[in-house]
Amino acid sequence: MTTVRWGILGTGSIAKAFAEALLETEGELVAVASNTASRAEEFSNPYNCRPIEGYENLISLSEVDAIYVATPHTSHFELTAECLRQRKAVLCEKPMTINATETMALIDLSRKNNTLLMEAFMYKIHPQTEKIMAIIQEKLRSPLRIRSEFCFSVDVPETHRLVNKELGGGSILDIGCYPLSIARHAVGVVNGKNFMNPILEDCSGELNSQSVDLNAYAKLKFEDGSSAEVKSATNLSSESDVEITDGNTTIIVNQPWHCGEFTDRKSQIKIIDSNNNEEIVDISTDKGIYALEIDHFSECFKKQIIESSLIPHNDSHGNMIALDAWRRELKVVYDEDRGERRKISIVPQSTQREDLPVLVIPGINKKLSRVVFGCDNQSDTNHAFAMFDHFYKKGGNVFDTAYIYNNGKSDYYLGSWIKSRGLREEVVVLGKGAHTPDCLPKKIRPQLEETLSRMSSSYLDIYCLHRDNESIPVEDFIDTLNELKDEGLIKVFGASNWTLERFKEANEYAESSGKEPFTVLSNNFSLAYMNNPVWPGCFSCSEDDYVSYLKEKQVAIFPWSSQARGFFLDSQEFTGLAHVADPNQEEQKRVWGSEDNLERRRRCFELASKKSVDPIQMALAFVLNQQFPSFPLIGPRNFFETESSLEATEIHLTEEETAWLNLKS
Repeated sequence: MTTVRWGILGTGSIAKAFAEALLETEGELVAVASNTASRAEEFSNPYNCRPIEGYENLISLSEVDAIYVATPHTSHFELTAECLRQRKAVLCEKPMTINATETMALIDLSRKNNTLLMEAFMYKIHPQTEKIMAIIQEKLRSPLRIRSEFCFSVDVPETHRLVNKELGGGSILDIGCYPLSIARHAVGVVNGKNFMNPILEDCSGELNSQSVDLNAYAKLKFEDGSSAEVKSATNLSSESDVEITDGNTTIIVNQPWHCGEFTDRKSQIKIIDSNNNEEIVDISTDKGIYALEIDHFSECFKKQIIESSLIPHNDSHGNMIALDAWRRELKVVYDEDRGERRKISIVPQSTQREDLPVLVIPGINKKLSRVVFGCDNQSDTNHAFAMFDHFYKKGGNVFDTAYIYNNGKSDYYLGSWIKSRGLREEVVVLGKGAHTPDCLPKKIRPQLEETLSRMSSSYLDIYCLHRDNESIPVEDFIDTLNELKDEGLIKVFGASNWTLERFKEANEYAESSGKEPFTVLSNNFSLAYMNNPVWPGCFSCSEDDYVSYLKEKQVAIFPWSSQARGFFLDSQEFTGLAHVADPNQEEQKRVWGSEDNLERRRRCFELASKKSVDPIQMALAFVLNQQFPSFPLIGPRNFFETESSLEATEIHLTEEETAWLNLKS
């Protein structure tokens, strides 16, 4: 194929710039769509293309190969998702979506439908940007200090898309994405990577009457010690330049976002050395910036790949995560950020649920999915609703939360989702409370009642003490929990992070006094043994004596860090949305580093290869294939991680295989 046949969604100025750029390429503009027939007709006339009323009508055209999404930000997700479902390659104008959760969902659709998706960050395709990064790689050393701005001043009414909340207005999303992007790119390159993700240290800005940012500032820090100050504005003007220095060599580029588009396709990069000597690097191109972008996208399309190497999926996702954090600091929130307010669910609600292996445990009149969703990694209700919807659609129905998770927000997120979906009797909630220093019998009831209030629920299916307090007699804990069970506030209860001795002592007391005992345990259990606690007060149940007790009593375990926090992850396996649970080197060495664990890891990789599965899935399969009920907790942050984990339920291991993995003869 030599010609890519294009459709354009939208008829604004950026759509016109794209249509003009297409004339410089081998691409063919087949059709343009608008919600208004007259606008589509007016736009199409100069380009002799087909006008379409209604975006969906263009997306369904068989003669269109690729679609450029040039509509307002708030429609990017819905339109791009539909394109990908119909296997139409998509070049989506930046920002790809309103928030990172929407971007994550689009990347998932791109993967599932094997369809090209690229964010239209045109400056990243241009030779100027390539040259800037080559200079950084050659002349600069980490850490970097960066100042990056994109600011202009326009006088527009609050109905204009730049400042209209309903259209995703605001300087951060519209132009702040550029200085943020180049800072991440530069720090990545100086460290031999495509990008690095920052942590926001300080933010400020000015909001309009709709709480949309007119200007915004953020100070970023990176793990290599680099720092960046980024700024965006639609009511203030500046040089809109970028300055990158390592203290010896400095690079300055004026308006690097335009790459000479408005100066006869010529631009300059200024390099200043430690002696204040200046060098000017001239950049010129025969084609415009949008035409170069189209050519690059077309090359990806012809190669039948689903992501660009210059703007990979995880780069777009990482930029959106940082934009979310920037907006959150300034309290710039759109309805699309709130799961309970979204007009369109990220995960379609009409599709049928899939099957997942289940078990039952005494005291709960529900079947429990074998994998449990840990509710401590959600950034907002939008992310939470999407992740919970996806897990439930995949057949999962058990959720783990705790009084202290996310300062109580995890309880709220989960409860809001359950109430919104009407699923209280379909799901199982494991809640925890009385964490150190509040591991006291008198703290259990008020914390439990607060959790129930946050969740708008009258009971928890399972309740676990989050820690133990060995200065308190086990009788006091068992008596208090029995009272709460008798009142119907909890169905069954157990302990998290208790030693075998204390757990047995508590149950012996309960049995001798005719009271309900602990029926579940939530300690660490994984193929990698925890040499030292991940966090203070944590305990494992991987030891032989604990395992023997669990087998004998058939105690159901709900183990946390069931995949040893990424210890079994092969970081080279994934090129898009990689697992993010990989522990840092300090933790990996302190908690999991031992000769035995390294040998278990080696065996895990060997058996995974034989069974054609991922090592991290094999590690989870080990936890699932035990001789006692096991419901491992997972903490996914995206759909890919959830699905990767759930696939482990399909891996069946013999007793001999689990013993071999665990270094047992």
